[in-house]
Amino acid sequence: MKLSDLRTSEEVLADQLRDPAFRAEWERTAVARAFALRVLAYRTENGLSQRALADALSMSQPQVARLEAATHNPTIETMSRVADVLGTDIDVKVPPQHGEPSLTMTAVRPVRQSGTRETVGDRVGARRAAAG
Repeated sequence: MKLSDLRTSEEVLADQLRDPAFRAEWERTAVARAFALRVLAYRTENGLSQRALADALSMSQPQVARLEAATHNPTIETMSRVADVLGTDIDVKVPPQHGEPSLTMTAVRPVRQSGTRETVGDRVGARRAAAG
C-alpha cells in the first residue's frame, strides 16, 4: 500500500460521523475533548507528569488520565478546580443543536516580577521543598 492510498484522519472521521450512534457520542463528548486538549497542552508545556498535575489538583493520577482521555464530560466542579489551580478562566459555549460546543481557557494569573508566570510546576516544587 502506498502512502498516497492512505486516508487522512479527517476523511476517516467524516466517514465515522455518518453513523448516527458515533455522531451522537462525538457530539456528547465535544466539551470533554476540548477540555482534555487544553489540560494536556498545559501539562506538557509545563513539563508536568500526570502525577504532578494530579497532586496539584488534589486528584489521583487515574483521574487526570480520564480527563485527558475525554470519554466523559468534566463536571463544573472539576472545571472550577482546574481553572483555580491552572490560574485560568474557562469559557464553554454550547450552540444550538448540531453545533460544535467550544471551550477556551485563558490565563488570568498575574505575571511574577521575574517576568515568568507562576505555574503548577512552581507550586508543586515549592510544596515538595516545604515538605522535605
